[in-house]
Amino acid sequence: MSVRATVNQKILGGALILLLGLAIPGLALAMPEQGQPQQQDFDQATLQNFADASVELQSIQEEYAGRLEGVQDQDKAIEIQQQANKEMVGAVKDVGLDVQTYNAIANQMNTDPELNEQVLDLIKQAR
Repeated sequence: MSVRATVNQKILGGALILLLGLAIPGLALAMPEQGQPQQQDFDQATLQNFADASVELQSIQEEYAGRLEGVQDQDKAIEIQQQANKEMVGAVKDVGLDVQTYNAIANQMNTDPELNEQVLDLIKQAR
């Protein structure tokens, strides 16, 4: 697997976790609309914030994946996942983004190769 594919999976994994974290209190918020997603133009500062958040989300994911290893109690696992989601949402907000914008960029990266390339370069620089 290429480095780009691995980075994409981690970014999108973070977006998915954020979506799932929001899906519980407001399922409609996380449901994609039918049809082709609307392409948006994101300014450079927003993309840089996304890259910074992505680096932080990867760190949070790794930390909480370690905490989840070997946990057999489902309630404890849910509690750990909720803590991770809370920390991830905080990390996104700390860089000046909202979760919807973070997820919109992550989702658009799947359909926009130029955006994907640009964001991956920013993430590489942010590390």
